[in-house]
Amino acid sequence: MRVTGGKYRGLTLTGPSYQGLRPTTDLVREALFNILGPTLEGVRVLDLFAGSGALGIEALSRGAGAVSLVEKDPRGLHLLKQNLQRLRDVTAEVRVFPADVFRILPKFGREGTKFDLILIDPPYHANLWLRVLELLSQHALLAPTGRIVLEISKHTELPPEVDSLHRVDKRFYGEMSLEFWQNKTDGADRR
Repeated sequence: MRVTGGKYRGLTLTGPSYQGLRPTTDLVREALFNILGPTLEGVRVLDLFAGSGALGIEALSRGAGAVSLVEKDPRGLHLLKQNLQRLRDVTAEVRVFPADVFRILPKFGREGTKFDLILIDPPYHANLWLRVLELLSQHALLAPTGRIVLEISKHTELPPEVDSLHRVDKRFYGEMSLEFWQNKTDGADRR
């Protein structure tokens, strides 16, 4: 596993050596960040179910101003911290939350925290995508022009709208797809 672009391009990351963690492949990560744009200068990123931290680290590499990584599994947290220690000259704010996603999202909501980019890659077997989207909407965690990216099994169908959020794009990569969501009130179809 390597960082595919930006400041840390080519940096090798430690991947999982245990069952249950399915990191986003380099190819899909590169495609995702090419879709998002060459730079994420100054954006606030939330990486849910962060695992090894590859998505959040990719965002850091491409200029994110702040990255919050949420992972509750101790094995994933160990990998995440190991990978973050490999980074040099980090100028962005990096926060690791060893917490359950469903407990931390309401906390962010109470604090009034907003994110420009929210990355969601839960374990496929848990089928948590809809529940996470509902909580993100309920607590208004997405900035007005922000984007949400779900990594989801290509066999899973979500409704096109969930509360205040709507899907604007879907791209397929083998057995998985990337879904892009934003606020309904945004009015602009940003991909």
